[in-house]
Amino acid sequence: MSKNKLNSYFPAAVDDVNAAPFSDIQKRLDDIQDSGMTALAIRNILFHKMLDLHAVPQDHYLRNESTPERLDDPSLINKLNELGFYRTSSRVMH
Repeated sequence: MSKNKLNSYFPAAVDDVNAAPFSDIQKRLDDIQDSGMTALAIRNILFHKMLDLHAVPQDHYLRNESTPERLDDPSLINKLNELGFYRTSSRVMH
């Protein structure tokens, strides 16, 4: 890596012709972070969106817990299911 390059800038590289949507999502995420939102804030929003998709009530204790380190951890979904919360829809969210 060249010492003259910015270490914090890594443009999205997509080598699959069908990956345009992923490139678009990466661009949107980059724009959000460039506007000042941190990765931790984005993860917190995604966690609460996950709770919304599982129909967790707004006053449930899970909403007051700290955001998990990994949102893709299967134990998180298992915990939601054990508490009686299941994903209510498989539709695409915009």
